[in-house]
Amino acid sequence: MKPRKTFILLEVLLIALVSAIPLTSTASEESPAGQLQITKETNSGQKVRSVTLQESIEIALNKNRTRPMSQFAVEISEAQLQQALSSYWPQAALRSSYSYMNKRPDFLFPASTVNTPASTVTANTPLGPLPINVPAQSTNVPQEDVKLLDKTTLMTTLNVTYPLYTGGQRSAVVKQARSGLEAAKQEARRTDLQVIYDVKRMYYCAVLARELYRIGSEALQRMEVTLELTEKLYKNGSGRVKKTDYLRNKSVVEGLRSGVSYLRANEDITLAALTNTMGLDWDTQVQVSESDIPFNPYHGNLAALVSNAYSFNPDWARMQEGLNAAEAHIDEAKSGYFPKVAFIGNLENIQNAYDMGIVTPNNKNSWNVGIALELPLFSGFRTKGEIREAVARLGQLSDEKVLLREGIALQVKYIFTLMISAQEQQQSSGEAAKAAEENRDLNERAYQEDLVETKDVIEAQLVESFLKAQYQKTLYDHIETQAHLDYVVGKEVQTLLWGKDKE
Repeated sequence: MKPRKTFILLEVLLIALVSAIPLTSTASEESPAGQLQITKETNSGQKVRSVTLQESIEIALNKNRTRPMSQFAVEISEAQLQQALSSYWPQAALRSSYSYMNKRPDFLFPASTVNTPASTVTANTPLGPLPINVPAQSTNVPQEDVKLLDKTTLMTTLNVTYPLYTGGQRSAVVKQARSGLEAAKQEARRTDLQVIYDVKRMYYCAVLARELYRIGSEALQRMEVTLELTEKLYKNGSGRVKKTDYLRNKSVVEGLRSGVSYLRANEDITLAALTNTMGLDWDTQVQVSESDIPFNPYHGNLAALVSNAYSFNPDWARMQEGLNAAEAHIDEAKSGYFPKVAFIGNLENIQNAYDMGIVTPNNKNSWNVGIALELPLFSGFRTKGEIREAVARLGQLSDEKVLLREGIALQVKYIFTLMISAQEQQQSSGEAAKAAEENRDLNERAYQEDLVETKDVIEAQLVESFLKAQYQKTLYDHIETQAHLDYVVGKEVQTLLWGKDKE
């Protein structure tokens, strides 16, 4: 291999090692106490805690701050449903008012004249009945100021209303509220799936980062040994190893040393991202307890995954609840054409020091019951417009449902294809890594006997490291796609479809 190709291979190796780790993180808050197993201490004396994948998920489900927000959304929807259900209960309101007037209210009867026509009156006398003629006369009645009530009044009223018929509005509003609650629960499920997916991805990303750092460190150590041997052969050898070989080897070592330092930083970053995803404090030191990335091949089919996605995907369930709410909204709009009937009752008590006028004892306590009817006659075509709007929204959601159906199937197919591809690459990349390790060992021994050139040893060492890193990346891609399928399908795929295979 030419020197230029050797350096190109080194560059590819470094890029593969450094960029193989996808990093994402989520907001975090408090760290739990006593939940993690203490394994070692850092140089500063801070304890490092070792966690398994299951422990990481449990901690994240307890500490990740995105979950409480989704739970608040569920509580809001539950409260809205309770508000809608309140329309099935009587509505009672007690109102009391105390008032003081600067002047007592009164009623002023105006002055008037009463005219009496002439008439004959029969009077009983000792002599017998005697008719008496009464002449016509006029009587003047002066104006009179009548007091109605006292200045101070305490009035208490109890009103009761119970809807008997609302034209379907009441049941439609309740149905919308129920659909909103179910949609909020599906959103909370999506949040939980997102947390689990993020933890799985970052957990195995940390395992990958540790393995890449180990591969890079081993490659650097072997390259340093090769550099020492090259220097000896260059100074004391047969002359086949030249100074250019030594300088080429040294440049590769220094370049690899820089890459290993970056890999070390990547390992720290992935652990910090995992800590953040778990919801722990930023200064909490954790390490993953898994020694390697597991490989569990999948033997199912794509159709089963797509079918289960339609059964468990939270977005699909939330879309269905949206359609149910849209249908109920149409019923609510149509209720504008129907009358509203309600039972009403009223109880009134007046406290006033005056017992005459309009606050007689008979008027101070009163009650009444009845039936109230509201019949819509004309609303300027508003009800018709509301129905058209509700029908259009239902049609819009129906079209979105078709797009979502195709989108979910396409997303599952895409992830499934990546998973099967990584699954097929696993065996070949593993065999390639074993062959590269054997080839590197043979070249090192041959180089000690001055049988191969320096660039061949460098190439063999870089190829081995590259293929081992590629194998680890393949394992990560496979398990990451499995976790992604869990997220998209909406249920633990390994429990759903791999159960029999594991048994």
